[in-house]
Amino acid sequence: MNLQKAIRQLELKLGTVIDLEVLHPAFAEMPELQLAPDQYHHHGDFCRWAKKQPGGINACAANKARSRKVALRGRPFWGFCPKGVWDYAQPVLFDGELAAVIYLGYLLPPGHEFAPGWNGRRPGELSRERRREIGSYADFLATYVRLELECYRESVTGRGKKRDDSYYLDQCRHFIERSYHQNPALSDLAEILHVNVNYLGGVIRRVAGKGFRELLADRRLQEAEHLLEHFHGKYSIGEIGRKCGFPDSNYFCTVFRKRTGLSPREFIRRHETDESESERNGDDG
Repeated sequence: MNLQKAIRQLELKLGTVIDLEVLHPAFAEMPELQLAPDQYHHHGDFCRWAKKQPGGINACAANKARSRKVALRGRPFWGFCPKGVWDYAQPVLFDGELAAVIYLGYLLPPGHEFAPGWNGRRPGELSRERRREIGSYADFLATYVRLELECYRESVTGRGKKRDDSYYLDQCRHFIERSYHQNPALSDLAEILHVNVNYLGGVIRRVAGKGFRELLADRRLQEAEHLLEHFHGKYSIGEIGRKCGFPDSNYFCTVFRKRTGLSPREFIRRHETDESESERNGDDG
């Protein structure tokens, strides 16, 4: 069983949401440690909703930064997100550095106030028994991750520190895939890979023919096109832009037009026209 499946199974058993803040390149390289897109920290439906609220992105970012700082001590801790959700945090230290933080939660203590306006699944109730179980399984997951990191370290022994350029581009694409809807920075990836940020940026541009920000914009626009095609009736233009990582609708529309030659609304109309023509041609046949 790999980490992704173990997390799914434990979520069902514990009635929680489990996600990770990953800080080690092994999570992108080892199949046993690779996660689904929604298993990265702040990728769930509730977190995406919370970040869309006034001041939500800044509040979540600040809370995340504080959490990482506490996790550097290496001891488990728990707390509440800005919207009142309880989470248990299990740091994973490896070779003296923070490799990951495992979060188990989306729970509420009895009688605790919850964020108004959220219409999705409410958090489960945090009982004493559930809290004990969470601590036990969090330690299990951390142990599993450390064992896999030991395997990773052994597999790269003898390769030396020098990596070929394709390695850095692959790491960049994995990093963008799990964080494009947030506000990722090349310096964050450089910190994870333990390389100079200017060196990393130069390698990415040389291999991909594009810089980090261009690759990030490409992924965001790819997601935006998908949402505009299939969910324009459910979400507003601004909501779609925010889901893809654009801070406001004006900026989203500017970037979208620059890259596609169409505004988001023009893109939707063209898609609807193409669909109608396709249906008529199919009926005629």
